[in-house]
Amino acid sequence: MTNPNARYIDLLCSLPYLENPFIRKRPPITAIQFRKRLNMLDFESRALMKKLASTFYWGQISLEDTDEKLVRQANRLMDELGPSDIREWQMWRMDLRTIMSALRRRKRQLPAPDNNTVWGFGHYVGHIINNWNHPTFKLESRFLWLIDARELLEAGDSYGLERHLLTTEWNYYSSLQADDQYSLSDVWLYSMKWDLVDRWCRYNADVAKQHFEQLVQNGLKQPLAELRAMS
Repeated sequence: MTNPNARYIDLLCSLPYLENPFIRKRPPITAIQFRKRLNMLDFESRALMKKLASTFYWGQISLEDTDEKLVRQANRLMDELGPSDIREWQMWRMDLRTIMSALRRRKRQLPAPDNNTVWGFGHYVGHIINNWNHPTFKLESRFLWLIDARELLEAGDSYGLERHLLTTEWNYYSSLQADDQYSLSDVWLYSMKWDLVDRWCRYNADVAKQHFEQLVQNGLKQPLAELRAMS
């Protein structure tokens, strides 16, 4: 009798091990290679992976996508998923996104969203609004990462904040196990971790590029100033 999970087993066994993103300098498998491997899935599984990616996979979210659009997409997809391990994982991620969205709104000195504003998703939307003026919305005991995230955001330390949030997500996903071993849930869990490695490598590359350009500019300014003084 054919193993119903054989397709997932073949796919997962073909994927390289994912190391901590702060150790890797690049993902062990490229985005193109990864997409090709996902073609081993059946049509229904690929379709669900695509829907999940468009809503929760940071690399697939456009900068033009508003909170409202993402929240409405998440609502529709959560209803479609029903009770499942993937749904639980994505609820956790949307809680994190909602809390960070609230912190950023408040940092811009915006008031608490009103009832007609679609801005967040998850278990704590109402709780956050009701505790808008509390430094951590009275959620620090439930989300241990929140205190440091708030402090880094307020300090304007974007690099530190990105690293802190990625560490939080990596530790969370690394602690998980799918309800059904060698299933689509395992494939999605790998995808989420791959996204974290890819995001950090890209972010590090962007920071290094900005730093290099700054050094070049600073290095050019001094000689030019000296030339002007001599003329």
